[in-house]
Amino acid sequence: MPQYAAIIYSRDVDWTRPEHAGAMQEYNEFGAAAAAVIRGGAALYPTPTATTVRTTAKGGEVSTTDGPYAETKEALTGFYLLECADLDEAIAWAATIPGSWDGAVEVRPVIDFGG
Repeated sequence: MPQYAAIIYSRDVDWTRPEHAGAMQEYNEFGAAAAAVIRGGAALYPTPTATTVRTTAKGGEVSTTDGPYAETKEALTGFYLLECADLDEAIAWAATIPGSWDGAVEVRPVIDFGG
């Protein structure tokens, strides 16, 4: 069965902080409802904790920059790996992820390299 990454773009907050307990409860409810199709996922710490890595070429000089690759109003805050019959089913599940209510969820098919 195909897998889809449901990539969540929402407010850039620290989901571990107590003031976000209500929102986390909604994510926990989604997780329980979608348990049959969820194959993985994680929430991410806020973008100020990110480090962007670049190299000049394969094996080349490494440079790092504090922060995300791009600054936007909404940030990449987490993802789910969903195993669904087709894109329509993945979209239906993505529409129930709390991040889609005030942000966006990008659904993208995952390439199976046979591993």
